Amino acid sequence: MRWSKAVRKADLDALLAMFKSVVKTAKLNSFSVNGIGYFVDFAFEEPVLQYTNGTTIPPGSTQFTFSTPIHQAIARAVLPFYRALASSKSYAAALAAAINGNHAARVRSLIRRKVPTAALKCIQIRFSGLFLDFAYASSKFTYRNLLFREITG
Repeated sequence: MRWSKAVRKADLDALLAMFKSVVKTAKLNSFSVNGIGYFVDFAFEEPVLQYTNGTTIPPGSTQFTFSTPIHQAIARAVLPFYRALASSKSYAAALAAAINGNHAARVRSLIRRKVPTAALKCIQIRFSGLFLDFAYASSKFTYRNLLFREITG
């Protein structure tokens, strides 16, 4: 509940303190918030500059809205996906190849294996990464979990 309130208030200091209290070893490059979501940038070695992960309501939909129950549901839904990315080189390589090859059906298949919830309505390849759109009956807004990379050169 504190997290969502800090997102709605765009309280970067509070979010950063909460994040660092839980994730002490991450190579955090930057952290941002806009009242409808948050974004965490993790530093990587070249040619990848950083990976960005976040959960947000797509811009233009609303302002200063962020639901704790929906955020928790999305976190529970995507956790197996992120665990697989972190622990399985073959899964990560297959997903990267599908994204880089713009193979949408393959990307959807790989994601749905790890994120089987009916609330996941749309999977898009975007910005050298993914947009995962979730819809819940308790909200009129779509929530988006995103992961993408920025590369140098």
